[in-house]
Amino acid sequence: MIARAPLELKKYFFPLVHVAADPEYEPEKGNDKVHFDVNTSITRDEKNDLFQITLEILAEPENEDCRIPYSIQLTGVGLFTVSKKWKEPERLLRINGASIIYSAAREFLITVTSRGPWPPVILPTISFRDPEGPKASPSKEE
Repeated sequence: MIARAPLELKKYFFPLVHVAADPEYEPEKGNDKVHFDVNTSITRDEKNDLFQITLEILAEPENEDCRIPYSIQLTGVGLFTVSKKWKEPERLLRINGASIIYSAAREFLITVTSRGPWPPVILPTISFRDPEGPKASPSKEE
């Protein structure tokens, strides 16, 4: 039997989508290191008992000497419910909810950029885990 998750995605959408190919980008130069800036915010609609996660993603060149294939500014919004039994809904949303919306944004960007002149953009894997939470012990290789 599959247990019902304490976090339920009701709807997600992308209210801001800006993806522009750089016509002066030269892939053979190999100077296309992209920095992704990701910001999240959580709000609650008490009336409808919904939480909203807003995820803003911005792609920038890693430094002034780099050109990147696409200028990207993307905002993803997810509407969630959280089980009343869950003790820390904000933490669950900040980690799991943001991860769900980020994954949807990754697939969305792959689709959009695969229609452009340069290779598709794949958002890097990141963790939304609370930095103050429990930490794993580093391995000997680290």
